[in-house]
Order: sequence, then structure tokens, then C-alpha cells
Amino acid sequence: MLNYIKEAIMAPSTRSSSCGKNNQSSTGKGLDKGNRDKERERELESSGKMQGYKITDNERTRKYGIGANSLEMLIRKALLKFPDLHIYLASDGFEVSDDEYFNSLPAQTLFIVAGPDAVITTDGDYEFEKMRQESPLLKVADIFYDFIEQHPDKFRRMIAQYEQQKQRHALDNTKAHLSLKVDHLEWFEGSEERFQSKEEAMAMRAQTRVRGYYYKTKEELTRNKLYRQNAKARQVINSALEQFRYLLIGCDYFSMMFNRKCQQKHEILQEHIDTEETDAAGVPNKRLRQLIKDYTTRHAILDEWSVSLCTDLGDFYCQGAYSDNGNCCSLQHTINPYASRENLILFQVWNLDHQIELCRSILPSLVANVEELVTYPQRKCTLHNKRVIDISVLEYFLEIFSLKNLKLVHIVCHDKVQRTNRSNGRLLCADCHEYRIVQELMDVETADTTS
Repeated sequence: MLNYIKEAIMAPSTRSSSCGKNNQSSTGKGLDKGNRDKERERELESSGKMQGYKITDNERTRKYGIGANSLEMLIRKALLKFPDLHIYLASDGFEVSDDEYFNSLPAQTLFIVAGPDAVITTDGDYEFEKMRQESPLLKVADIFYDFIEQHPDKFRRMIAQYEQQKQRHALDNTKAHLSLKVDHLEWFEGSEERFQSKEEAMAMRAQTRVRGYYYKTKEELTRNKLYRQNAKARQVINSALEQFRYLLIGCDYFSMMFNRKCQQKHEILQEHIDTEETDAAGVPNKRLRQLIKDYTTRHAILDEWSVSLCTDLGDFYCQGAYSDNGNCCSLQHTINPYASRENLILFQVWNLDHQIELCRSILPSLVANVEELVTYPQRKCTLHNKRVIDISVLEYFLEIFSLKNLKLVHIVCHDKVQRTNRSNGRLLCADCHEYRIVQELMDVETADTTS
């Protein structure tokens, strides 16, 4: 297919009559191959529901609309517009490489077509750069890129002064309290235009970050040598990924983290919420989510971490760097992405920081425990002295996806250094409470499927 397209593109637009007879046979072969490609495309079109998507290059110089019902069809059609074959999400830069993830994306999703080693310019980066050029408030970005490496202390002081000045000159006629699209239309420009309320859009942003952790975890585990070469290890890892997925369904992918209408607030907000009124509006639940949520609530599995990180008005407070104790930010960073479109874009550079690092500690620990489980099946549980039968899925889940291990921090407070803390994941026996509640949770889902 690729050779055919290259030949079609590189072929001259006209041919002399003297060459026509000599090329008849090769042309006939090309037409046959072209017919086969068209038949393949018709088969793909008839195999599922077509949806509209958008593709562009990394510099946003060209944009096209494409109809597709699979990742394969999207790539085939994108190849006619761009030379590269790698598809990335414009929203966060993740490469889309399998149909499972592709089918979870809504219509009109924007993809970037780029090479395998490209540094993707996400929508947030692109919009931020445009705003930086236009808004005096964002000139601080120039200071960041020019001086953070050479003068970190000076940079921290300037950022602190900027934040304090912004707080002192906050607009009296703020729109932060507005919720609906019809009341604050400019807030919903770009990727938020499909939502009808700010809370819905912010909940989706939280879900997107958590989904990213899931697909990152899945990618790292399934390309591991142990997974590829050991059938028993592959079975344990696939089971863990499946349990991760159902736990995420049960907590709605922790969508409440960024949703100001969630009643349950993080402890960092206790000193700030006394002056605000509580809004008890909830999010409607589907049957499967409700079944799992009911079970997790009864057993208090995820309640402690199913909380919002913002006040009822939408104020978020930095929880401080990894090296700081507790949830205190010495520079008092704060932001309200509900207040303006500019703040919403700035909020994208706030990080959900894994205190125990995902790729350096959590996933290596998980793989090591799986290897020990399949290599030494007679190993005894450290708590009950009985034969181990599984890894601590729930502990790994909380470390990867929940606020037990995640801290929301301003980009200045995100210390990118190797850390000494280690994962608490271990091997479990049948008497371990953590093993029992997760297995019962999976049984709840199984019973619903068969009923």
C-alpha cells in the first residue's frame, strides 16, 4: 500500500505516447492494486460506525476533516495528507496506537500527525504560546525559559511577586461563579466548546489525566520482557490491568478532583472553605459505575481519595514540592481555572506529581512482585504465613491513580529529581483483606454481566 501511494505521488502527471504501450502492463497492475485498496477501504467503512475526526500537523499549518471507524482507516486516510504515520492526541501529546483507546475518543477529536521522534506541541502549549505573545500578564513565561536554569532562586521570587500582585488586583466583577456555557461563552472556546458547564469540562480534564496514567501503565507493563516471555506473568499483569480498569470505572476516573461541585473536599482546603456555601449537585451514574461505587463505598475502599482539590468557587492551592513536608506551598501558589479562559490554559502547567515515582518505583516494583509470584509460587505471605496468590492490586492502584500518592503542584514546585521513597506494593495471600475486597468487587461486576 505504501509503495503504491509513493508511486502514485511521484509519477509524472503526463506520459508521452511512445511510452504508453510499454507501460500498459504495469499500469494494469497498479489499477488492480488500487482496486484492491478501494475494496479494503469499503470493507473498513462497512465494518463499523463512521465518525468525523480532525487531523493537523505539529505546526498547525494545515487541518483536515476525516471520517473513520478505526485507527487503521484514520491512518490510511491521513497518509494521503501527511507523510508521517504516527498519530498523537492534540490535547495531551499521547500517541494513539490501538483501537481500544481510539474507540474511547469522541467525534471531532483533533489528532496530530508527526514522526516517531517528534516533540508534540499540544493544544495547551500552542494556545499558551499564542497568549504569551499577546498578553502582558504572560510575559513571565519569557523569564521562565530564559532564567530558570541559571537563576532558580531569582525566578521563584519573581513568580511569587507575580502571584501576589495578581491576587491584589483581582477583578471585582469576576465570572468565576458562573457555570453554564450560555453565561460565559468565551471560557468554552477551543476543546471545551462541546461541554455545557464548566464543571463538566473540568471533570473531563481530570479524567483525561487519569486515563493517561492508565495507558502509560499498560504500555510500560505490556512491553516489559517478563510480560512478553512468561505466560503466567502475562496472565497476572493482564488481570491487574483489568482490575485497575474496573476500579477506575467505580470512581469515575477520579473526575471529582477538578470538579468544584463535589461535596467531599481535600484536607488542604479546610482553612479556605468556611466562608463559602456548599453546592450539593452531583454527577449522574451509569448502572455499572453505580454497582461498583456502592460496593467501594460500603467497604470504604476509595472514599478517602475521592475528593475535590478545589473550593466551591474553584480555587486550587499548590500542595508544595516533593521535598516539602505535608501539603504546604511556601510560595502560596493558587489559581482558579473557572474564572477565565486564560486561567484555564495556565492550569494545564500545574502537575499531578507522583510522590512515589511511577516509572522508577511503582511499575518496577509491580513487575518484580509478579516475577517473584510466578517464579516462587510457594512463597509465604509476610502477614499470614500462607502461600501467596496475587500482587497487591489495590495498593498499586492507589499509588498510580489516587491522591494518596498524587499532589497538585505549580510547575515551579515540581521537583524533577530522582526520589528515594519506594512503592508499598507486596504479595498477598487469600486471607489478606486487600485481596478479598478486590476479588469481591470483580465478582460484583461479573454477577451484573451474567444477570
